Amino acid sequence: MKSNPLINHIYKLKIMMVDPSESGYAAWRYKQQLLEAKWTLDEILDDAPTFMGEDEWIEEQNTLRAFDQIKNSTRSR
Repeated sequence: MKSNPLINHIYKLKIMMVDPSESGYAAWRYKQQLLEAKWTLDEILDDAPTFMGEDEWIEEQNTLRAFDQIKNSTRSR
């Protein structure tokens, strides 16, 4: 798990959303919560200023995520 409690909660919602023992109604509520969070974050980040070093940090994070995707795709083969 990540050290960010918000990220941890998002992952918990994802796990509950795809849990086959959950009803479709409950799973749909979890997805609605995730969509509402996404839309709220999009609105907040649209209004956020740009900080020094932000572009480099974002580029580094994108690179790390790409490597994780490659690593995870080779595991499934």
